[in-house]
Amino acid sequence: MSQDTPEVGITKCTVISCRNFYHLESPPDYQFFPFPTNRDISKKWKEKCGISAYHDVSKSSVCSDHFKPTDYADADQKTLTSSAIPTENLGWMLGMPEVKVVINPKAPKIKVAEDLDFNKVKEAVDVNEKLKDQLQDLVKEYEPIKEKMGLYKRKIDNVEKEINRVKMMIAKVKSKNWKPGNNLLCRVFSQAQINMLLGKKKVVWSYDDMAMAFTLRHVGNKECYLYLKDTLNLPLPALSAVQRWVASNKLKP
Repeated sequence: MSQDTPEVGITKCTVISCRNFYHLESPPDYQFFPFPTNRDISKKWKEKCGISAYHDVSKSSVCSDHFKPTDYADADQKTLTSSAIPTENLGWMLGMPEVKVVINPKAPKIKVAEDLDFNKVKEAVDVNEKLKDQLQDLVKEYEPIKEKMGLYKRKIDNVEKEINRVKMMIAKVKSKNWKPGNNLLCRVFSQAQINMLLGKKKVVWSYDDMAMAFTLRHVGNKECYLYLKDTLNLPLPALSAVQRWVASNKLKP
């Protein structure tokens, strides 16, 4: 490691207790050497100089007062060996206060790397990778399910539209402004039959309704009438109502 010629006007030695400095106009008798590029050696230099391990030393130098004759690689003492470390005239190590970092005792303690269980760390990393793989599998399985859900939703929407359409038709039938001639049902069924189809609890049968039911009952037989009413769900009066109507009108089959 050869000596360093500072480019700035004044350069002070990095050792905190040293007063030596370099001035371009009046070069001193001592020489300045830059910090080594080797990180481990540079760390030891920082410790000897009394500076922080994170201090930027890219433009810092140490003067020749802090090296032993055996630290030089040549007889002119202009080049240091690769393992040279400043150990001479370090005044701060002989009574001067050392630069220390103040640590808050209440701050949570952080475990150093030596205290870590690397097997547990590796296990945690493996578990994390497995979880990531499981997540990707779940995402792949979710895609077809999502498509099916969309298909079912469209079907439900179509069914709901059809239900709303039927409800609107029923509402028109129930409306007071509805006219019988406007609907095909009125051409086939009477108003009482339509009310029965709409599920109304009370249905008032007209004379024509009862006469038609009486005719159907006696054209065929009782089983035929019940088949039309209960199996085919035709809106017809009950047989008991037909019999009462016949009795009230004194009719004979």
